[in-house]
Amino acid sequence: KPVASKTEITYPSSQTHILMAQLGIERGHPDYAALYVGNQILGGGGFGSRLMEEVREKRGLTYGIYSGFTPMQAAGPFLINVQTRAELSEATQTLVQKIVQTFVQDGPTEQELADAKQEIVGSFPLTAANNAAVVGQLGAIGFYDLPLTWLQDFTQEVQALTVEQVTEAMQRHLQPEQWVIVTAGPKVAQQPLPPAVERAS
Repeated sequence: KPVASKTEITYPSSQTHILMAQLGIERGHPDYAALYVGNQILGGGGFGSRLMEEVREKRGLTYGIYSGFTPMQAAGPFLINVQTRAELSEATQTLVQKIVQTFVQDGPTEQELADAKQEIVGSFPLTAANNAAVVGQLGAIGFYDLPLTWLQDFTQEVQALTVEQVTEAMQRHLQPEQWVIVTAGPKVAQQPLPPAVERAS
């Protein structure tokens, strides 16, 4: 299992590319649905996710930040990917780790979970919307030795999840203090985190 580390690659650019990673889960893991939903809320769902809201919307540190589990036959990685201004790279790393630590500790809100369920179940039919998509899903079912009822099972699992189940799954599998962090960018003096700006609702 990888141990916590930080590698800085010097690269001449105005932006620093930051990758934060740890081992995640294998494809057939019983926590798959809970982690999928939890990650949608954390950083996999694009706009509206915790990471996008805090890092882009409130602080303007990046155009986009994304997180995701990539389950494989063996445990695949969990990754967070973000680019930011070079002089704010350390502050951005610290902020991201704090956001994830808070999410792992407290879990999602009931509203976040309800919104994520609605989005996932609403978009899931698109994964079988044409012949190529169907073949892709069947290929994954066969390759990962999943039950033939997996598509139906997954949507039912998602709908049944509670805040407690999502929180406990994230706590079992995410350890922000143990991440392997790799940055690529110039060596520049670092600046403090800019203040958060609350948007008018």
